[in-house]
Amino acid sequence: MRNLLLLALVALANGIYANDLQFLNRPESSLLHPTGFRISWSTNLPTSAVVWYGNSPDPDALVWVAAQTNAQSIDLEGLQPGTIYWVRIGAIHTPDTLFSETLPFVTQSLSTGQIKVFFNHSIDLAAAGGWQPDGDSYQAVLAETIARINSAQQTIDVAMYNNNRSDITAALTQAHQRGVRVRYVAAMATDNSALSSAPPFPVLYGNEDALMHDKFMSIDADLDQQAWVMSGSLNWTSSNIINDFNNTLFIQDQSLARAYELEFEEMWGSTGATFNLANSRFGSAKTDNTPHHFLIAGVPAEVWFSPSDKVTQRIVDAIHTANNKASFAIFSFTKNEIGNAFIDQHEAGAWVRGMMENINDPGAELDWLLNNGVSIAPHPGNYLLHHKYAVVDAGTNSDPLVATGSHNWTNAAENSNDENTLILHDERLAFLYQAEFEARWSETTTGAQEEQRLDVDLFPNPAIEVITLRLNDFADWGGVVEIRDLWGRLLQTETLASTSTIRIPVAQWPAGTYLLTLITDRGSAAFSFQTISN
Repeated sequence: MRNLLLLALVALANGIYANDLQFLNRPESSLLHPTGFRISWSTNLPTSAVVWYGNSPDPDALVWVAAQTNAQSIDLEGLQPGTIYWVRIGAIHTPDTLFSETLPFVTQSLSTGQIKVFFNHSIDLAAAGGWQPDGDSYQAVLAETIARINSAQQTIDVAMYNNNRSDITAALTQAHQRGVRVRYVAAMATDNSALSSAPPFPVLYGNEDALMHDKFMSIDADLDQQAWVMSGSLNWTSSNIINDFNNTLFIQDQSLARAYELEFEEMWGSTGATFNLANSRFGSAKTDNTPHHFLIAGVPAEVWFSPSDKVTQRIVDAIHTANNKASFAIFSFTKNEIGNAFIDQHEAGAWVRGMMENINDPGAELDWLLNNGVSIAPHPGNYLLHHKYAVVDAGTNSDPLVATGSHNWTNAAENSNDENTLILHDERLAFLYQAEFEARWSETTTGAQEEQRLDVDLFPNPAIEVITLRLNDFADWGGVVEIRDLWGRLLQTETLASTSTIRIPVAQWPAGTYLLTLITDRGSAAFSFQTISN
């Protein structure tokens, strides 16, 4: 064993790499806890291994894995909570030695793990499973943003696409003046009027080739009970805060805050108070250099940054877990891979619905999804649907999750913009985002506007024994009526035949909210209705 270890060390020193030996996957972490985690990897040939680890990108602690197998794992123990550790694997199949990249992983923190959910418009609480958001108005999310800044004790790192809110900049200025280290990255490509009179804290304008499109803030990453991360779709502009539809998360977790701080410092080019342009990296110059898997007070979470982390595939993987339903609200959607993932789940029997804003973008997925049977609609109204979220299997025990962040489903977001994406596997969050979706869905052209165009009535609402669907301008339409509960389970199907009136018994279902979808050769419409006990 000693000779094999020396062989690996000599190979590392001399840069010797194997020709035939290959890693079949990158090393990944699992079984996170405050003092350790498991690292797993596999190779095409049976190997033993030496594992370097440490809390710097040049790890120097060593452990030996003696077993000769293709699939290897090791539990690293005795680590510090809420701390990033870098790991490198040396796989040995004598006489070859193969080295992995040096990759960062993170232990579970001792933070509270509180996750606060804000929408700047009201949601459909009937679809929220009894949960309440922490705020559903622009006043609430604005107040929370400023409160988090005001409570910072040591550090604030902001990466924000644009900012015209003098009140938020004033709060950052006050934090700087009381001794908090404030660092700020803004987009070079857009207006930041709230920063135009240079604030006293340093601001770096970045990504001259594309967009610095992030919307995140990391606060007090070195304090386990004070560390917070803000993420979501919300820019710091009056139109985005007050009018456009957005979501924001505030998460009290040191492990997460340190990962976002690490991403920030890649753009900043420094770990200090002053940015370093010589080391600063934006867009396609970035590397995949942050942890990706977290355990936040029992909630499994993933964090991915664009364009280094193949984020489109991470979103596709999340969508492919949908066993019952998937819903999405997205500003810009041109990625075929994501469109095909929704089609895959639709064809597998999941109930898929979606909304998008920019239906005229070149390559927009709207028609492709419609032509493949997915219920998708443009978002109507004067304000923008600025969300970038998908919610999967809300209200089920089939790994309910939410994917959200700054990342539109476009080539630019995948390949050249600076973006961040959170995937959170949590029942409560899935319920709340589904409730946001239902509120917006009722406003789409598959809701009230289509009802009026098709001249359809649904009554009485609420219903006790029977609900009646009447097609007022019926002329031998072809189509079907589907009724589902809020968990997406199909309860009843009716075929349109030679009648303009369909009476549907409802007394057998529990009192609650249900969704009726009318799909005809004249168009489609969606209704929500309630049943009550007699």
